[in-house]
Amino acid sequence: MRAMYLANYFVAGCIASSFLGWVASLHPMAARAITFLAAAAFILWGLCWLLDFSISNWLKISVNNLQALLLAGLASIAIGAGVFLCS
Repeated sequence: MRAMYLANYFVAGCIASSFLGWVASLHPMAARAITFLAAAAFILWGLCWLLDFSISNWLKISVNNLQALLLAGLASIAIGAGVFLCS
């Protein structure tokens, strides 16, 4: 059951990322806003890697689970970003 939840979150991340890529391709101002959001998300992602022990304690999950979630988030963003790159 937990694997299905994680798979659903992964697919939702891919869908959200591809939707933002599609919106960014519609208008240059939207592209700037989404670029800012992507940069902010990438900075937070990097901070989560640097502070993984303290964040795992704060979220009350193991470090392995946090790292798996971070890698899944990166993969979903990379898959969804293909829409922006291909359009």
